[in-house]
Amino acid sequence: MNPPEWPGQQPGQPGFPAAPPPAPPRAPIGAPLPGPPMPGPPMPGGFPPPPPRRGGGGAAVPLLIIGAVVVLSLVGVGAFVLLKDDGDDNRPAVTLPSPTTPLFTAPSVEPSPTTSSGGTTSDPSSVLSVTVRTAQGNTFTRAGTRTESCITRANSKMLSELSTNPCIGSMYSAVYANPSKTIITAISIAKFASPSAASSVGNATNQQGWPKLLTPSDASGLPQPRANPAYWTRTWTRGSNVIYAQSYWSSGGPTGGRTGSVFTTAGEIGVEITNTLLWSS
Repeated sequence: MNPPEWPGQQPGQPGFPAAPPPAPPRAPIGAPLPGPPMPGPPMPGGFPPPPPRRGGGGAAVPLLIIGAVVVLSLVGVGAFVLLKDDGDDNRPAVTLPSPTTPLFTAPSVEPSPTTSSGGTTSDPSSVLSVTVRTAQGNTFTRAGTRTESCITRANSKMLSELSTNPCIGSMYSAVYANPSKTIITAISIAKFASPSAASSVGNATNQQGWPKLLTPSDASGLPQPRANPAYWTRTWTRGSNVIYAQSYWSSGGPTGGRTGSVFTTAGEIGVEITNTLLWSS
């Protein structure tokens, strides 16, 4: 293994210091100092002639410079044109309306109410307002609402009829109290696929097929009747809708016959809701 190199060591040489270079010989005392060599006799044939100039070399350089300037000028103009075109393409296009396209929608004309067999309304709950004033001049006050599936609202006999003629959408219901708050009436509206389907479901009332009875809400402040109070159920079919009016005494007492107040009250508010639904369809 070689020892570390010394400063100035030549690569690949053994690790010893290099010998100092020999001192230049001194001129003898009194000898003239060295100077530039004296010109000697001319070489045979004289000095060599200078190299000949290339033909046309002096004029080519200016031409090259002028050509480069012209090329750079053309490139700059082309870049300006490209940038200008690119900017125009990015501007939003302006589209003018076609002469045949209307710029406004004319208001539709509401058709006059009719008594067609298919009379329905898209929102039956709109007729179940907070108060209902009947043709007899009585005002009924709403005491609760219910929107639920027909299946969950129907009793067992009505449910059997719904298996053949199902409802469309939900059943909308509201509970009303008469002016003296002695009679409660639950109004329910169900919609079906056709007037014939609605008529079939409505006729099931003759076999006691109707919605389960509703009572006033706790927030109404009205007294709750006893469990399973006696009540009258009356039914109307208008187009594809069936309207139920179920009335009972707020005390839960016996309803009386067809000439009694409960039966009459169910007819009064039921007819009013049915007519409102017909004229709003």
